[in-house]
Amino acid sequence: MSADPAITAALIAGSAALGAALFAFIAALINASVARRNAILSAQIAQRTKRAEFRQAWINQLRDSFSKAFAGFAHPQGLDRQAAEEGARILLMLNRNDPDYDKLTAAVHVLVQGADVSQEEKWKAQREFIAVSQDILKREWEVVKSEIGKFEEDARKA
Repeated sequence: MSADPAITAALIAGSAALGAALFAFIAALINASVARRNAILSAQIAQRTKRAEFRQAWINQLRDSFSKAFAGFAHPQGLDRQAAEEGARILLMLNRNDPDYDKLTAAVHVLVQGADVSQEEKWKAQREFIAVSQDILKREWEVVKSEIGKFEEDARKA
């Protein structure tokens, strides 16, 4: 009993079409998975980029306030209102759980007192203010660099 060649050809063609359809379906699933992973990666990178931009803008503003406050605190004619305002602005911009918050607060309070403290206390507070300011700015810059460094890590995951 031999099979009709037309039926055999139809079975072969049907099997080929089914195989091609199955291959196309699997390829579509893989493409969808890759596209989804790329979309997630793009969203993560965009989020980290924006967060790093915001943090850098905050650092720049904080640095500006540090310099204005210090200039006002160190002014030879004594404390001016703007320096006191900058000191308050700095304290409001910082997280009170920051490890240097208490040191900075103490230095600002001494510097804002003006004539009520000795020159030696003022100089000590000025040195402390600068040192703590530098520590805070450095630590926050390290956070920005860490966020940027995660871009490469994310790209390797993809």
